[in-house]
Amino acid sequence: MIIKHIHRLILCAALVLLAPVAAHASEIPYRDFARHPPLTHPVISPDGKHLAVSVHNEDGSYQLGVLALPDLKPVSRLNMAPRTLPIGITWVSNTRLVMGLGEESGTLEAPQGTGEVVAVDFDGSHKRVLYSWRVRDTKGTNMNILSMVRGAGFIAGTPHQLNGHVYISVSPFRTHASSGSRDSGQSLIYDVETDSGHATLMGRIDEAGMSFVLHDDVARFAYGSNQDDPYRIDVYRRENADSPWQKLPASITGKHLVPIHISADGKHLYSLYSADGGPDQLVVSNLDGSARKVLVGDDFAAVDDVLWTPYPYQPYGVVFGAGKPRIQYLDDSIYTQISQALAAKFPDEFLTVASASQDGMQLIIGAHSDRDPGTYALFDRSSMNLQPLFRSQPWIDPQQMVPRQPIDFTASDGTRLAGFLTMPANSAGKPMPLVLLPHGGPIGVADSWGYDPWSQFLANRGYAVLQVNYRGSGGRGTDFEHSGYKQFGSGIQQDLIDGVNWAIRQGYADARRVCVFGASFGGYSSLMAPIRAPGMFKCAVDYAGVSDYAIELHRSDTRRSAGGRNYFMQAIGTDDDTIRAISPIYHLDKFNIPVLIIHGKDDPRVPYENATELRAALDKAGKPYEWLVRDKEQHGFYSEENNIAFYEALQAFLDRHIGKGAH
Repeated sequence: MIIKHIHRLILCAALVLLAPVAAHASEIPYRDFARHPPLTHPVISPDGKHLAVSVHNEDGSYQLGVLALPDLKPVSRLNMAPRTLPIGITWVSNTRLVMGLGEESGTLEAPQGTGEVVAVDFDGSHKRVLYSWRVRDTKGTNMNILSMVRGAGFIAGTPHQLNGHVYISVSPFRTHASSGSRDSGQSLIYDVETDSGHATLMGRIDEAGMSFVLHDDVARFAYGSNQDDPYRIDVYRRENADSPWQKLPASITGKHLVPIHISADGKHLYSLYSADGGPDQLVVSNLDGSARKVLVGDDFAAVDDVLWTPYPYQPYGVVFGAGKPRIQYLDDSIYTQISQALAAKFPDEFLTVASASQDGMQLIIGAHSDRDPGTYALFDRSSMNLQPLFRSQPWIDPQQMVPRQPIDFTASDGTRLAGFLTMPANSAGKPMPLVLLPHGGPIGVADSWGYDPWSQFLANRGYAVLQVNYRGSGGRGTDFEHSGYKQFGSGIQQDLIDGVNWAIRQGYADARRVCVFGASFGGYSSLMAPIRAPGMFKCAVDYAGVSDYAIELHRSDTRRSAGGRNYFMQAIGTDDDTIRAISPIYHLDKFNIPVLIIHGKDDPRVPYENATELRAALDKAGKPYEWLVRDKEQHGFYSEENNIAFYEALQAFLDRHIGKGAH
């Protein structure tokens, strides 16, 4: 029987896929935590013969690389501009692929798309810019680009039967920008032939920031954040290409609905849905929303991802990301059987199909864990052979890392919270010096179970690490996210403080040696939590954190869009009293611990003034601080050299105040 056959062959592959066992290192070099992965985002070609990857070179530059399978022999490399990398790599035929262009803005932000799309053959030839607002006014610009509106373009998919075409969604720019905004109030999607660049308009709607769901080359659904409330989703539908868009009523959308796929026969819609604001479920319905059926859901965790077969794209499982991620299967298909067999043989890893050939016979299996940054293998369904391909960070030995334990506790106001605890290898049940590590965001972001270099570094240096998915975090539904609104300086900070108290009560943390370290909103929390809980913390590390929300309202890049400005108004508040109440810089009389301030001078998200004004206020108050600032760095240090300096400064600071050098 096929299941037993799969299990037997995968068991043989286990001998070569897992990393060798090694003794626990005393101190892993700083550079191992600072280095960038050399190969990421593998995408297999439709015929299963080639693998496209994002290549990160030692000098910091990026390339689009194409490798032959199964031996990974290099076929071509396409150089990218400085700090530009390929994103959304998509094959449009056996020999041609497209990519978006992304810009690195720092380690604290995912690469941001530039709004440009490029096509190239697998051998590096026939490069063509399909969409770019930069080149529209330059000499020799392709007339096909000029036929599309000026704006930001992004890859939105391909036809089910690949034919060299790609769908590009475009958010047009205003003709005359006002209030620093480029939003035009429209969204469009084009079908673009990638050899010539010829574009055909497929859909247009007079709403900004919309994504489209297509069927038979027609944009049938459009959805996106409401401009007045960025965390409310508006959904529109039309019968055909000539019909007007109709907004779906609340009786259909419930509190949250995201349409994701129309079945191959065009009769059913798959969506992520929540009637009451709880965790999203996977549902299927008629196209008008009637006869809705819940396929799978959970009372605590939202559906984090849906696993699809190759065409005709049937869902065979969903991923729940809270705690250690788990898959709930919807059928007993061959993909379910392969996934279950792999999970049984590699129980310490989380495995999914990262990419598949068009016929589904060649699968790229991605594996990761709290100790493994990522391992990729090629699974051949015809031979049932699993062949290791590459590890994303081969210098990281999973056997030298420590587990990140999912935790669950009740906050002081009765809210159920979750997170992660990472204990040093030598803790042996003893209370350890603790670093509270709040995540950024804060709304809609969450710490997850995968490999986390900061918690692993701190554990390797002898510190317990606590990460709390406080109110407002993602992964638990709209209502939980909204519970973080107007709670930046209060309820969120109390959740973090409650987490520390929980760790102390459980015997994990030494109450006399607790520090808080975070980045972005986590950096803000590193300043605000000690103000809320005097005496709990012995030190703080503010990495690219907000010290004054007035700076964010007036100088951050978030304010440049209507959605960003409405986010500030609804999630934070914009009146002077509110801003003063939640900004640490106005409460430094209650901040009485040493702080290490780390910032990039070119940070657009949390402007550098947050650091300089905080430093000036601390100087005026005569309070201690340390300073690590770098030129030409944005939201989080990007260069390996600067990241090594960051790790060195972080360890030295913690050692002095709660570690081996503390009194």
